[in-house]
Amino acid sequence: MNAKPFESPPASLKASPSAARLLSQLRKMIEQGEWKPGAQLPTERDLAQRFRSARNTVRRALKVLEDEGRIYREVGRGTFVTPSPRAHADDLTRRIESASPLEIMEVRLMVEPQATELAAARANGAELDAMTSCLDHGEAAETIADFEMWDGLFHQALIAACRNQLLIDIYDAINAVRRQAEWAALKERTMTPEHRARVQAQHRRIIAALRARDAKSAAAEMLRHLQDVKRNLVGAQVLLD
Repeated sequence: MNAKPFESPPASLKASPSAARLLSQLRKMIEQGEWKPGAQLPTERDLAQRFRSARNTVRRALKVLEDEGRIYREVGRGTFVTPSPRAHADDLTRRIESASPLEIMEVRLMVEPQATELAAARANGAELDAMTSCLDHGEAAETIADFEMWDGLFHQALIAACRNQLLIDIYDAINAVRRQAEWAALKERTMTPEHRARVQAQHRRIIAALRARDAKSAAAEMLRHLQDVKRNLVGAQVLLD
């Protein structure tokens, strides 16, 4: 949860100058990094002694910090500074980028069929045209690398049509894996002319179902497409290993 700064003490503390002062001191310690994200705070008793405050004053200040999202409490463990959302996002991005092709495909199989169903309901004409343009460019591509680029853009355009920013951000990180050397090597091994023709036909069936607003068929076509991609990638991975 993002911290919500206050320009003045909350109403619950205005009647207590000592609590307001303590709250200001505690905020400053968090903001200046004396207590870093994830760090455990001293106990209420220790804080009361350190700042020469009453326990109930400490408790009230901590409650405000908790309401602001700056700290959180775990029963039996203590009180901790909330990790920064950016740190969580960076950790997640690094984890996704280090995922194996099999892990990526398993996640895509869980996410994309449902996203395709959503896109069937939400995509407008311009978004459907953009997806079709990706397919046209992909089919005209002369190299596997170019085909793979347009393939990735097709899937990204479909996800974007869902209009769910969290989904878009997650998928952007997933799609970045496709630009890595390991993924490119696997594609080189699996993208035979026959497989490419099959993928192109699968893409066309997906877009046809999207244009028809047939959500169930679109989701089913995407599922079959990704299952086929997974089978080819897993086979190639075994050969590489």
